[in-house]
Amino acid sequence: MSVDTGVHTYTELLDAAFDEKVTAWTAQAERDHRFPRPLLEHLGEAGVFTRKWEDRKLTDLHDHFALGRRLGSLGSAAIGVGVSLHDSAIAILRRFGRNDFLKDLAYRAMTTDAVLCIGASEEQGGSDLQNSETRIFGENGGYRVVGNKKFVSLSPIADYMFVVCRGVEDGPDAGGNVALAAVPVDQVRVGAPYQKLGAGPLDTAPVAIDTWIPEEALIARPGTGLAIISWGLAHERYSVAAQIAAACEVMLGVTLARMMERTQFGKKLYDHQALRLRLADLQARVDVLSYSLDGVAAGGRINLRTAAALKATAANLGEEVASECLHIFGGIGYLETETPIGRWWRDMKLARVGGGTDEVLWELVAAAMKPDTERYQQHFSGSLTQAP
Repeated sequence: MSVDTGVHTYTELLDAAFDEKVTAWTAQAERDHRFPRPLLEHLGEAGVFTRKWEDRKLTDLHDHFALGRRLGSLGSAAIGVGVSLHDSAIAILRRFGRNDFLKDLAYRAMTTDAVLCIGASEEQGGSDLQNSETRIFGENGGYRVVGNKKFVSLSPIADYMFVVCRGVEDGPDAGGNVALAAVPVDQVRVGAPYQKLGAGPLDTAPVAIDTWIPEEALIARPGTGLAIISWGLAHERYSVAAQIAAACEVMLGVTLARMMERTQFGKKLYDHQALRLRLADLQARVDVLSYSLDGVAAGGRINLRTAAALKATAANLGEEVASECLHIFGGIGYLETETPIGRWWRDMKLARVGGGTDEVLWELVAAAMKPDTERYQQHFSGSLTQAP
């Protein structure tokens, strides 16, 4: 499938799609603490998802990061994460949706006729998806899905939820056997959205599930679901890294402007060397993050380890940038009616928790590390044979 949007490049399409309507919806969402489905539908109508995916099963990382950066520049973690969650669900369908129902659902999601969300975390499990307590078992030619999800972002506005669950019919009930099912949201019970520390408009709610789905709604059979949901999460992590890079640019730019304007002890804040060099250090590291995204995009490979490393590194840097910018703003940074810097600081904390905590992501990185045993033995073999 291809789409004629009347523009030549994906960047030009994003320039047109992220217009004053998106800005207004974002501002209203931050006031109301509700995710604006019309914003997502507007992006779909503008071709943001159809042009990004076209006939591909794999996304172009240049386009993926371009969308992430545009979302990050909005100054709303909730909007950025919400849109990228929907797109990550599309990524799952584009690669693994093999029957007509799932292919049609992917098309409807790209046009935003259908909004998607992902139900993974549970109260006891958190990131431990292979021990999900939500169950799936055969019933009447299809499947029954039963369980509870603690944190399901976009569930109050979504049409379908991709439920991480476990089958117990083909193996021991002791972990593993992860499956993934597309469940209509109108067949589950969505609770009231949580009042959260940050990312207020990212409607996140508990969901109770006890419903039947047809066989064609099974995205991944038991035993294959962990790999497939990990594929979707890798797209989310890549997007979050790009969002953070752009958000850091916004925060540093606003803070630099403040330093150029604010006078203390007879000098502009920028003329105080300690502050100036602190900001320069942060800017240099944000630049390196941005160059890293470009390098990963040039490589063109979607890699779970790289996605984990980028997201964890970006999240820690983003938290530091937000904290230092808030510090430089001083007391006025704590006045939410005066500046959004305090909200940005709160929102950034989500990056180190949502989509996989630092520790979970570093474990993925650690698992792929390879020791240089040969070189080690060349340099230290003598000392190893000598008694202390």
